Order: sequence, then C-alpha cells, then structure tokens
Amino acid sequence: MPGRRVAMDDQRRIITTDRAGSIWAGITWCSLLLFIVAGIIGMMAQTMLPANLGYPQLHDSGVPTWLTWTVVGLDVVAFFIPPLVTTSCGRKAKRLGHPVRSAVQIAWATFAVVTVISFLLVFFG
Repeated sequence: MPGRRVAMDDQRRIITTDRAGSIWAGITWCSLLLFIVAGIIGMMAQTMLPANLGYPQLHDSGVPTWLTWTVVGLDVVAFFIPPLVTTSCGRKAKRLGHPVRSAVQIAWATFAVVTVISFLLVFFG
C-alpha cells in the first residue's frame, strides 16, 4: 500500500529547529508565571507558619528570631526557583536560535527586588 504511506507521511509534523526555538522562547516567557506560585508560597509562609505556632503576626515582639529567618529563607528559596527555570529555558531557546534575554533579566530582577525587600523588612520593619 504505497498510497497509504504517503498519506501517513503527509500527516506527520516535522518540528524544525526554528520552530523548536520559538516554542522554547514561549516556554521561557510562560515560566515567569511561576512567580505567582512563589508569591503564594511566600504569603503562606508569612501568615500560616507563625499562626500555626501561636504567634499573631510575623513581626510581633514575641516572635523568635529563628522563625523570622525561617520565613525569610522560605521566601528567598521560593523566589529563587523561577529565575532558575527561566534561565534554563532561555538557554535552550538561545541554543535553538531564539534568545530571550529580557525574560531572564526580568526573572532575576524580580528575585533581587523580592530578596532586598524581605531583608529590609527584617532589619527595618
């Protein structure tokens, strides 16, 4: 059945390097949505962890120092993951000919801002 093989070959989709690079560029931009998940994790750490241990708020006078630093550490770790994923996807897209430096820069800038704000709140909040 040679005619059948031709029909199957016509239906088979070939992903070129250019198309794959475009797909990875889109994945890189979509990976910035992980900051939403990181923000939810950060908010949960700031509200639920102290509340479950019997403290009204994180920056209350009776809250132990270890708890404050644990919450800050969770924030930093939660916001460190999206830039890593974005950088990894960006490298793959760049290798395939579609550099997306701006998405990677946005991810690392967001991480830097959140980290600085977290530490400022600990020391001056």
